[in-house]
Amino acid sequence: MTELGDRLVILVIAVTGVLVFALGWAGGLVEAEASSELALFAGLALLAGLIVVGIWKGFDRINSRPD
Repeated sequence: MTELGDRLVILVIAVTGVLVFALGWAGGLVEAEASSELALFAGLALLAGLIVVGIWKGFDRINSRPD
């Protein structure tokens, strides 16, 4: 696999794990009648996006180190 392919596979795995965890947690709150469901889901989407960007930036930082 190429470097880009490896990154994309790792990102798919990481995003899937984060979304399963976050949506499971949010689903529990919604079942418990959370007061603002839309804000909760928007916050979780933002958190998932930040995690994905952080993982991608981490890859760039690792690759830019001199040998």
